[in-house]
Amino acid sequence: MIAACRDLGLTGVVDDEVRRPHAPVDEFRLAALAADATRLRGLAERLAMSGTRAAPASDWSGRSGRAALGALTVVTGDVAQLRRRLSTGAAATSHAAEILEAVLGRHAAVLRTVSRPRLGGVDLDAVPAALNSGALDAGDLRAELHARLDFAETAGAVAADAIAVALAEVASAWSADAETDGDLALADLR
Repeated sequence: MIAACRDLGLTGVVDDEVRRPHAPVDEFRLAALAADATRLRGLAERLAMSGTRAAPASDWSGRSGRAALGALTVVTGDVAQLRRRLSTGAAATSHAAEILEAVLGRHAAVLRTVSRPRLGGVDLDAVPAALNSGALDAGDLRAELHARLDFAETAGAVAADAIAVALAEVASAWSADAETDGDLALADLR
């Protein structure tokens, strides 16, 4: 549509300029985030269920029993912390995927609306004849076209901001109770 409007002298905007605000949206892979969220929820659920089947150690005795009980206590605490972190991170990732699915759906709807091949109520291929006959005013068409471009640009910026905020929230959830930079490196959140 932009090329046709450029040919009619209604705009001088170039395709790259129109696409620029949408680059972060185009580069984002919602399906991958949603798949990660599903895997993380499943892992958190499996880990939560495994925590309920701990072996009883209260009747252990002797030096070996005390050492085993001490090791089991430390490991149980580590597993509980891991379970909490995994549940928190899985919930944040799932929530981000749900929010971004809605945001990207709205973004796509805006792009469909602004890209419809009608201008001034006339099919795009009939616009030259309507301009030549005086049925349409070039100034009105320019105003409509630039209003659409502004709407699309705003939608791209809002969607890109939403992606950045949602991913920052996910990173924050994963690092909320991280004890060391090494924990963040393991989570690939340096």
